[in-house]
Formats: sequence, C-alpha cells, structure tokens
Amino acid sequence: MEPMILEDAPFDTDRRKEEIFGPVILLYSYNDFKEAVMEANNTHHSLQAGVFTCDLNKAFYAFQHIEAGGVCLNDSPSMCVDSQPYGGIKDSGIQREGVKYAMDNMLETKVLVMCNVGNASYF
Repeated sequence: MEPMILEDAPFDTDRRKEEIFGPVILLYSYNDFKEAVMEANNTHHSLQAGVFTCDLNKAFYAFQHIEAGGVCLNDSPSMCVDSQPYGGIKDSGIQREGVKYAMDNMLETKVLVMCNVGNASYF
C-alpha cells in the first residue's frame, strides 16, 4: 500500500472509525484546539496519537486529555523506542510493550508476609 494522506475524511467513514494498520494519516483542520482533542477521542481505538504544535500549553493539554496509549509531539505516532511503554487503550489493547513489560510478563510475582518473627518459636 502506498503512503496516503486523507484530508477531512467524513467522521462517519470506516477509515475514521476503524484502526488502520498501514502508512495512512487522517488530517483534519480545526478552529478550537479543545474541540479537536475531543474529536480525536471520538473513536473505539486509541493506540497512539500525533500532535503537531509549537505551543507547549497545547502539547500538555493534548497529553492530559487525548485518550491514547501515547502522544507523540511533532512526530509520527509510529515512533517507538525499546524502553518506552508502547501500547494502546480502548479497543487497541490493554498491555504495554517494552523491556520492563516483557520482563514482568516472564516473572511470577510472589509476596511473603511475616508476622511475629522476633522471639517466638513455632518449630
């Protein structure tokens, strides 16, 4: 599939509602940043989001309010490094990828609770 930019695709289209696994970007213009963030959340899928702005207030607003597994500022949301907790929310998944999370998946967590271990002899 050739890379594709879909500009102002209708909100009720499958391209807008379904998760796209390919070199496709949906591009929308906006007049109100908060409305744009609200519209970005209007989906069942939410792996990663990309926000392009030089305004740090908008960047932090997007990070706090976009319902996604990650928000990339001024870069493609396909960017990932091994130490990053990469993953989605909603119908895009509930787990994270990355070294820490892979190790957690290979370990069995166990707890030891100790009471009255000072002077008492039980054996």
